[in-house]
Amino acid sequence: MFRSSPLDTNLTNDETVVLFPSLGHLSPDGQTWHVQVHGEVFSKQTTIGLAKRLLLRMLQRAMQAPDDEFGTPIFQQRIARWLASDERGKRIAIKVGPSVHVLPKKSRRNGHFFGTLRLTPEDLASFHATSSSQQPLQLEVCGPNGEPLLVQGQAYLLGQQGVSVISDIDDTIKHSHVSCKRTLLRNTFLNRYESVPGMAEVYRQWADAGAAFHYVSSCPWQLYREIADYFTEARFPAGSFHLRSFRLRDHLIRRLLLMRRSGKKKIIFRILNTFPQRKFILVGDSGEHDPEIYGAAARRFPDQVARILIRRLGTASDSAERYEKAFRGVRSDIVQLFRDPAEIAQLALPADQPDISSPNFAAQTFRPVERHLVVEHRSA
Repeated sequence: MFRSSPLDTNLTNDETVVLFPSLGHLSPDGQTWHVQVHGEVFSKQTTIGLAKRLLLRMLQRAMQAPDDEFGTPIFQQRIARWLASDERGKRIAIKVGPSVHVLPKKSRRNGHFFGTLRLTPEDLASFHATSSSQQPLQLEVCGPNGEPLLVQGQAYLLGQQGVSVISDIDDTIKHSHVSCKRTLLRNTFLNRYESVPGMAEVYRQWADAGAAFHYVSSCPWQLYREIADYFTEARFPAGSFHLRSFRLRDHLIRRLLLMRRSGKKKIIFRILNTFPQRKFILVGDSGEHDPEIYGAAARRFPDQVARILIRRLGTASDSAERYEKAFRGVRSDIVQLFRDPAEIAQLALPADQPDISSPNFAAQTFRPVERHLVVEHRSA
């Protein structure tokens, strides 16, 4: 990472920049904060080309949606980013406190840009009150000639120790019905987002006790702003986002459905590797591959995964045999299946910071889970 003048940026005033909530971590020697930067640049298209019009028609047929539903404000908002023009080759300048950092790599073909800011604790102390997940570091994008773009983002600086919640979104905290392709598409583009009752309250309880949150989902990055607005309205705790990105012309319908099967495991493993001393609660559902991914994470990182919570959807794949296979080799007392969030409402984090180096951390943090829980559902 190098520092330079904001004049080096080649953004224009008609382009839109979005910064996604990211993470910051201390180097192993405790001397440097590594702050991740991730965002995108795009511009509004005045006309829609033939290829995108054809894909919109395919999407409409897949959802069995009449023309009037395509004219609703909800659909227009959620499809807008897909129809925009990705801006490649843009150099991004990020202002943190009094300093400006120009990212060494320009935006990619899909408009996304990435970088890592390296700041000393002394740098942060001059303008940032604390290195706490509750008070994120504010990032700002510089425009042409150093003018502010009024684009801000947050990076959550996490200590080497603590508790983090890695949570899925679809059918874990928001009803999506991923098992039905038509319903999934309609809930993605046409319907108002509907929360799973009680999940926001449980998450707020954990956040109040000091937990940090990481939302890892196969949701497209193109829907980030709509999802972020929904999170604010539903009062889910803020945290870092880790979604998926692809373009409208990349066989939209097929990739929306198939990409949900991959990618999450890699992201989760990366987070666990980045924070080797933190303890993690993994929350997901039975609709996709969360049990298998979380089971693999617990086997790979047995000292870090403190709890696995799976919301049961009652689908055909929601069977005891599946869970026994997914969690083979995983301590049964850290796995809990639930249908109603009230069942996990008592799994509250302690008010004081536990000794996370202790092998009994999970027992210290939560009430015990019966070891026969998975077998208990064999006849379900």
